[in-house]
Amino acid sequence: MARRTLPSASLRPDDLSALKVLIVDDNANVQRLIGDVLRAGGVGAVEFAEDGLRAREMLGRWDPDIIFSDWNMPVMGGLELTRSIRRAAVTPDRRVPNPEVPVVIVTAHRSQREVEQARRAGVNEFVIKPFTPAALLSRIQLVLTRPRPFIVSEAYIGPDRRRRVELSYSGPMRRMSDPEEVVDAVERSSTRETISVELEALRRLIKVRGGVDRETLKMTYRVMQHTSFRARQVRDAMVERASNLLIEYVDALGGPAQCDPKVLDIHFKAIGTILETPPEDSKEAAKLVSHLNAVVKQKIARAKKAA
Repeated sequence: MARRTLPSASLRPDDLSALKVLIVDDNANVQRLIGDVLRAGGVGAVEFAEDGLRAREMLGRWDPDIIFSDWNMPVMGGLELTRSIRRAAVTPDRRVPNPEVPVVIVTAHRSQREVEQARRAGVNEFVIKPFTPAALLSRIQLVLTRPRPFIVSEAYIGPDRRRRVELSYSGPMRRMSDPEEVVDAVERSSTRETISVELEALRRLIKVRGGVDRETLKMTYRVMQHTSFRARQVRDAMVERASNLLIEYVDALGGPAQCDPKVLDIHFKAIGTILETPPEDSKEAAKLVSHLNAVVKQKIARAKKAA
């Protein structure tokens, strides 16, 4: 059985500075969050539309390079929007200058039936909610570095479906049929690289948003859960422990108003240092984790005393 790995987003911000991305979602908070993630990742221009009809109005005057669209929206949803864009490859429409524009659907749907439905509509890729920064950026990486031939036929219009549409799922990877543990050195190195990319994307997001709010804290918590899980799979004990300490800190304080952004940054820097430390150099990593543990215990104790 092939090993299952999470995608990494290795494109540098300079690679994305000329990119134009249209975000289509009827939820203003989701719009802003995705926009902040993409800007933090280096995307040069981001615009927004509240539904598929407004998105179509924007296409003709702005001509984006990539579209991120929610599946369910009033008036016109993501799949209907995608179909209308693809139809312009057969019936020219001045409102759709590029019928081949990559469309990434952001959705909570993940069943095989729903995936096939979206494939038939001409969707390029998926991002599954709840997402992380690297999940979004990795979809951009896919459509830029692994573009699929565009097919126009009587039965189908859209990207070649012979390459599987990839799901970027932010939840646990483990299935009952998955191997118990992964201890291969190459797999460990790959996992560390993915974690490093995710943390850097998260740090940039927090900087763009001007600090830690409710959404970034939720995303930070989710990223730490994934980091802990991935580290446990490859028996990277110090990375797992450092991640769990941040989860412990957030759990104890109970919300963004109580969390100190400096503590989050200390964790990010420490985990980054551990990731750059050879696995065999366990003493240095253990010192960093010990320091983190002391910081967390101190901050939690002060918060409880103040309460």
